[in-house]
Amino acid sequence: MKITLIKAPTTSFLEMMLSNIRPLERKRLEGSQWGAVGLVQAKLIDLYWAADIAEKASTVQTALVMGNCPQHIQMLAIFGKQEAVRTALDKVQGSR
Repeated sequence: MKITLIKAPTTSFLEMMLSNIRPLERKRLEGSQWGAVGLVQAKLIDLYWAADIAEKASTVQTALVMGNCPQHIQMLAIFGKQEAVRTALDKVQGSR
């Protein structure tokens, strides 16, 4: 599992992320201001687990980022304020 924190993401970064998120999830996320985005790359089963842990640990929203290899490695984006995203990522990393 790879984990990265993007602090103060640019508009271009957020547009790139949103363009790779499913329409229903994108609609839920659009229009919000994000202080940070956490990225978790892993197998799909681990990402579902990480999304559940992250949203229970902090006030964040999660969405799967679609890529080229949906059967093996995908990415989860965790959106929220910097401290909330950091808390969620710490919980994900510490729970494994």
